[in-house]
Amino acid sequence: MRKSLLVLIILLSIPFITTAQRYFGVATGNWSGTTSMYLNPANIADSRYKFVIDVFSVNAGVDNNLGSVNFSNAVKNTSDSNNLTKVFNFGNKTNFSMLAPYAEIRLPGIMVSINSKNSLALSARVRGMDQFNNFSSNIFRSIVDENYKNTTGDYAITGQHFNWTLNTWSEIGLTYGAVLFDNGKHQIKGGLSLKYLSGIAYISLVSKNLDAHYYSANDSLSVRTTDLAFASNVITNEDQLSKGINSSDLLNNFFGSKGGHGIGADIGFVYEYRPDYERYRYDMDGEKNITDYSKNMYKFRLSVAVTDIGSINYNTGNKVAHFTGNGTLAASQIKDSVQDYNSFVNYASRHGFAADSSSASAKVHLPTALVIGFDYKIYRRFYANLTYVGNLVNRDVYSNSYYNQITLTPRYDTRIWSVGMPITYSVLTQGMKMGLGFRVSGFFIGSDDMLALFSNSQYGANVYAGAFIPIAKKKPRDRDHDHVSDRKDQCPDVKGTWALRGCPDPDRDHDGILDSVDKCPDLPGSATAMGCPDADKDSVADDVDKCPDVPGLVSMQGCPDRDGDGVTDAEDECSDVPGVVALHGCPDADGDGVADKDDRCPKVPGPASNHGCPIVKEQVKVKEEIKKRLAFAATAIQFETGKAVIKKTSYPMLNEIVKILNEYTDYYMTIDGHTDNVGKPAKNLQLSKDRANAVKNYFVSQGVKEDRLVTNGYGDTRPVASNKTPAGRAKNRRVAMDLKLKE
Repeated sequence: MRKSLLVLIILLSIPFITTAQRYFGVATGNWSGTTSMYLNPANIADSRYKFVIDVFSVNAGVDNNLGSVNFSNAVKNTSDSNNLTKVFNFGNKTNFSMLAPYAEIRLPGIMVSINSKNSLALSARVRGMDQFNNFSSNIFRSIVDENYKNTTGDYAITGQHFNWTLNTWSEIGLTYGAVLFDNGKHQIKGGLSLKYLSGIAYISLVSKNLDAHYYSANDSLSVRTTDLAFASNVITNEDQLSKGINSSDLLNNFFGSKGGHGIGADIGFVYEYRPDYERYRYDMDGEKNITDYSKNMYKFRLSVAVTDIGSINYNTGNKVAHFTGNGTLAASQIKDSVQDYNSFVNYASRHGFAADSSSASAKVHLPTALVIGFDYKIYRRFYANLTYVGNLVNRDVYSNSYYNQITLTPRYDTRIWSVGMPITYSVLTQGMKMGLGFRVSGFFIGSDDMLALFSNSQYGANVYAGAFIPIAKKKPRDRDHDHVSDRKDQCPDVKGTWALRGCPDPDRDHDGILDSVDKCPDLPGSATAMGCPDADKDSVADDVDKCPDVPGLVSMQGCPDRDGDGVTDAEDECSDVPGVVALHGCPDADGDGVADKDDRCPKVPGPASNHGCPIVKEQVKVKEEIKKRLAFAATAIQFETGKAVIKKTSYPMLNEIVKILNEYTDYYMTIDGHTDNVGKPAKNLQLSKDRANAVKNYFVSQGVKEDRLVTNGYGDTRPVASNKTPAGRAKNRRVAMDLKLKE
């Protein structure tokens, strides 16, 4: 039954056995041009390149879980579908998935860094993807494997939810990447690719259910409970079904047809953690703190992207059919009855199938995938990248899709060359792959799956190569390290200054101070005085230094001021005590304009005419009257016997004294307590102090300020009469009070 539709569908894919890979060996690098853009469009923002011209790149390989690949035979038998057994070492899977082909040719394009934050890229590529998902291995092997037989010649072909889609298309993309946030330590980038999709050709078969038997004896296919959807813009011409399609016919159809159009997109974001970003700053050509965008500043980078969003609508020369029901297809009948697509649909309808066919448009979905990457800088130029690729496509529609995988790529990465070794775990094969990628400047070659080159037990193989023309961002050269770039440095081999465009500043007086900052360029001097002579090294040039031989203060024109009162020591009459300028550096505690050393009342303001003491009117007369009254009070104040308690009969006399204190505010009062010699001297001394304080406390209670009252206790040490008689002892028991002018 090799001329049936199912035979043709399967054989169409055999000459193009390749696989979907993403150049992991070079694409994860920081100098990979636009190859990293296909992992995440945000990668072109803050690129290490100012400008990139993509020349070309190609990618080819195989990936499946049906059988291991004999790579050497695959190369020899690429166009011989009848020798597929020489390519595959088939396993025993009931259903299999195969990504074969995925072919990609990247055409010329460009990438431009507009500035440090914004980049644009224009890209073009042709892609072809042939995918069997959850397909029956019985029907596949019964057709392509001549050694696959059984005793009855009855092959059960069953399955639910399987898909076969072959799609080839071209795309032109515009990518914009931008730095969205950057505070030095943290950076976030975003990117968006918009793509115009031009569908070349497709064939798709989607089954929700198939229960069939193939009988080799009569070359027939018996089908029960079938629900199949088929669409294509290729198998529509007369004789294609009856005669088959060879590889050259298929290529002509692919590249000669423009049957579909659509819009696609990639979107992604990248976060970079850059703890040492300040190390990548420099000064050059008069500018300070310039960021060196030629260096990779991150410690680690996290990226998230969704790629290949979109679909292609085929509406030119398109055929869509839906088959349900039961029926039997015989090879001999198909040969006689089927000449084109429409006659095959009619044949199926006459043999038990409900066939719904039209020329309606069909939508083929792109292989949308989630791409999550983590890139870590291990040390200097050594990195490790971990990337997860996950399918986001519903496989129950016309579509291609990727199989989930996770790839670890250690790499050595520099601007001139890089090498990476991707190690992948594939959910499709449930096994490991390993590859190797090399890049020298803009030329690269490698493989994401190369073990099949050395072993016949691998389920896939891949190889890629390409070239681009890079123009990298570079820090300006400065070979004399004077922070003037060589292209602007008029003396590039000698350190100079930006003001003199890199040339050294002259020093005519040879004092080590360049003329541009030397205030005395013709007279050798000191750095302390900006090139002028400064004998005492006090930062005041000798020609303006009033004390050129003694180190002094700049504010004092080079003279010393030990007490810091603003009067030079030579003019300061009190050079060790801070004073005031008007008094030649001497202090004036009461601020009356009379220096303390000349002030007879240094704590009380007074005129210089009275030697700094206040003038009190009728001072002598008042003093005499007051003293008489106070002397009387000394004998009139009475206390409880042996105690410091004032008798209330003494209050009127004390109130008179309060009036005196309130009247003469310029005076303060001394209160002296005395006793007779009866009793122990120590006790008498304490009693005299307590009685003086009792009088003071009374005055304070009447509103007299405490600082105007000074108390003393003398006990029996200062008698005014003989202690041998009662009258004499009574005179000795007293509290003497006296007014004294404040100083």
